[in-house]
Amino acid sequence: MVSGSRVFNKRGVSPLIATVLLISFAVALGSVVLNWGKNLDISRSGDACSGAAIKIRNIGEGEVCYSGSGSNISINFILDNPGDVDVVGLSIWIVGDKGTKLLDLDNIEIKSGELLDVKDDRIKYDFNTYGMINYVQFIPRVKAGAGIDICPKNSVKAEKIGSCQ
Repeated sequence: MVSGSRVFNKRGVSPLIATVLLISFAVALGSVVLNWGKNLDISRSGDACSGAAIKIRNIGEGEVCYSGSGSNISINFILDNPGDVDVVGLSIWIVGDKGTKLLDLDNIEIKSGELLDVKDDRIKYDFNTYGMINYVQFIPRVKAGAGIDICPKNSVKAEKIGSCQ
């Protein structure tokens, strides 16, 4: 028969080793959760932006071109809508050397599978105020129920910018 004092003399895991084991377990569990979360698609099934897509077509050597000079510049571009939904508006963010300009075009509609060819003076820009253009970002808007959703995740950026011939 084993005496009672011998059972209580056994030592357990030291607090230092227990702390290391707990931290290791927490790190392992955290990495599993992060890897699982990285592959998780969090878009809602009714998300209006999920079917939105726009692509920039090249104009000559660049993606966007400008005509005019000084404070009287017009921006020209061609956008393609390969998405499943119609684009009912467009936000255009023009970033220059001296500043940025944001334009909201509510009267533009690009039906699914069609092109938008802007070669007029709808999009005005001022080199004197904003400087030379670094890039132009196009952000689509789509109809969502009774309202309109802005889709920044579906935006495209034009970095090849030159003068129209």
